Amino acid sequence: MPKSRSHAPLLIAVAALAFPFAAHAGGFKDAGDSDVSFRAKGPAGMKIVGTAGDIKAEEKSGKLLIKVSAKSLKTGIGLRDKHLRGYIEADKCPEITFEVERSKLKLPANDKEITADVTGNFTLHCVTKPMTVHYTAKRTGSDYHVQAFPTKQLDIRDHGVSVPSYLGVTVQPNIDLKIKFKLRDVP
Repeated sequence: MPKSRSHAPLLIAVAALAFPFAAHAGGFKDAGDSDVSFRAKGPAGMKIVGTAGDIKAEEKSGKLLIKVSAKSLKTGIGLRDKHLRGYIEADKCPEITFEVERSKLKLPANDKEITADVTGNFTLHCVTKPMTVHYTAKRTGSDYHVQAFPTKQLDIRDHGVSVPSYLGVTVQPNIDLKIKFKLRDVP
């Protein structure tokens, strides 16, 4: 009868290698305190300032995904909001997203802050393009407080959005965009 060999050393080695990944199986979860703002300019010093009300941030499959409901964009004027949703086809393309590999993010130690740039994929009007954002992240325990903005203005034409014009007033195609959110690292 052949000698029985124990597989215990192999199982322990596999478990030891898998532990770091299992310990972080939860990933980032949205912890609230989110805010998106955007600013467009028009003729004669006209400024359009807007916000978004429905923002979610989470980690899925090793990627950080920030989602904003296109229907939640507001500028403070109902008719302008309706036109905005029409230009970005909010019914057809209901989400505006930014997705980046978690491994590309620089994360600070507890009670520290870090500033960095990262490139991910930005989707607006169902068109996805690379976008580099500059971000500051501060860690407090398991929470990361993040503020970010693109390193250059967002040109809506790059995403197939027509330049808005109403009653002869045309908005410039370059938009300033800022986002703030809080992530919780859940083991």
